Amino acid sequence: MTDTGVWTMDRQMERARAFIDALTVASAENDPKEIVEDEDRFFAWDNEHRSLKNGKKLLYDWSYYIGVVMEGLYYMYEAGQGEIYKDYVKRYLHAVETDGTLNKYAGYVIWHGVDCYKTASLLPYFFDEDAELKKLADNLWHDLYEVNSVYATPDVGGNYWHCWDDGKPPRYKVWLDGLYMSQVFLARYAKYTGNQKALSQIAGRLRWVNRELLNSQTGLLYHAGNGKDDVCPFHWLRACGWYAMAQADVLECLDGADRQELSKAFSAFCDNMLRYMDAESCMWLNLIDRPKGEGNEPETSGTAMMSYALLKGARLGLIDESYSDVGAKVFKRLTEQKLTGSALTGVYLVATASGEDNYRRKEYYMPQEGKGVGPYIMAYAEMLKKENGR
Repeated sequence: MTDTGVWTMDRQMERARAFIDALTVASAENDPKEIVEDEDRFFAWDNEHRSLKNGKKLLYDWSYYIGVVMEGLYYMYEAGQGEIYKDYVKRYLHAVETDGTLNKYAGYVIWHGVDCYKTASLLPYFFDEDAELKKLADNLWHDLYEVNSVYATPDVGGNYWHCWDDGKPPRYKVWLDGLYMSQVFLARYAKYTGNQKALSQIAGRLRWVNRELLNSQTGLLYHAGNGKDDVCPFHWLRACGWYAMAQADVLECLDGADRQELSKAFSAFCDNMLRYMDAESCMWLNLIDRPKGEGNEPETSGTAMMSYALLKGARLGLIDESYSDVGAKVFKRLTEQKLTGSALTGVYLVATASGEDNYRRKEYYMPQEGKGVGPYIMAYAEMLKKENGR
């Protein structure tokens, strides 16, 4: 890399760090305890503003798009950036729980669906130092692995239906999103507790998705499905991003033949994704395999997720080490193009696996949206680990 290139990467890292700190640990407006305990206030990256006062039934401050921001901050602590990041996360976790149970501010109910369990993937990091957070994880494990095991059905490889708030399956039971929401927590908890049966079940669930939701023509995965013959026929970037992050995080917890076999599938997926990278932006389009334009634009959240997955997968030896430089290039270009002023822009707000094309709404490309901010922080933390050889 030229001297100019080194300076450019250093400059992008400086910009990223300034953005992250100003939004979180250095922001008086985003203090976790104060935000959580005031139903009229929301984190700056919370564009959905879920609260009981706003007519939302559940998932207020426990929402997964807050959880991914917190996880990114914890990874910064892991990357050697100081206790301030860990403390911020811990203050948030204690704000949404009381005596080892999620409190009224969380907006959590066990019958909602797998989105309820994403943020729980943070809890195993605190098991050895915080008995209350360990108790919370035990309760959530019980809810998901035992009480709600009725929604992990054999017809979909033991995967959980994505939602079950009415006791009925959605049109497509298994979403790629749901692998990340549920299986990362289960894998980390099972690894910590030595539950090999659960780890084998999780590996089997990933195999089913790799087999049944794969488009053999493109090598990409469908957003959702009930099996090969009944899929939501779109390759949505963020869904594939959730999948990629789930691979990196779950495979970290596996070993032996399961890890080796699933890593091969992960590597093949990365190869296929790179074939569809937009050459001009080094990003991916919201609908990965569709032409650019008419609402189909380079999208920030899924691109950040791919950067994170490529960097972490290479660091852990799950995929070839050459992917690390690709992930770093993606992060650099993403920062250059989408970190505008004090906001991360171009995050698609939401898309439902309804079977209809709801992936092209121009007004849904939003700034400062948690589903993009969180993975962006995760990717930044991986960049730090790459730089420091951690």
